[in-house]
Amino acid sequence: MRQTAANIPCSIESESDQERALTEIMKCCTAEFSPVAFDAKRNLVGALLARRDELDWGLRNVETINVSVAAVSDSHRQHGVLKMLIEAILKRNAPVYVEVKPGEAQGLAADLKACGFSLAKAEEGAELYKWEPPAAEAKAA
Repeated sequence: MRQTAANIPCSIESESDQERALTEIMKCCTAEFSPVAFDAKRNLVGALLARRDELDWGLRNVETINVSVAAVSDSHRQHGVLKMLIEAILKRNAPVYVEVKPGEAQGLAADLKACGFSLAKAEEGAELYKWEPPAAEAKAA
C-alpha cells in the first residue's frame, strides 16, 4: 500500500493523525466489508476500506456501508482494479456512501459514476457519492 499512500488524501503528519488513521483502518479491517485485490505474486494492489454505518445499524437495523479509503497501486490502476473493488462492495445490496476528498488522484469519482453512484452532496473539501440498490433487491439486515 506504500505505492498508493501519496494518492490518498489523508494526513499522517502528527501522532494523533496517525492514531486516527490506524483506528479507522482497524475498524474497517475487522468489519469484513473491505474488499482487497492481489496480483499474481500475491502482492496487495488495491483495497476499499469500508465499514457499516453504526447509526443506521443501531437505530434502523439497516445495513449501510461507508467507504473510508479507496486505494490502488499505480501499476494496476489501468487494469480495472478500482472498479472491481467497487463492484464487490455493491454485491452486498446495501446503500453505499463514498467520500471523495480533494487531492484524490486515482479517478475515484469517475469510477463511482461508472458503477451507478450519484453525487449526493458537495461541500468545500469533499464530495459525497451514494449508491442504492434497486428497491426490490434492497437488503435489510
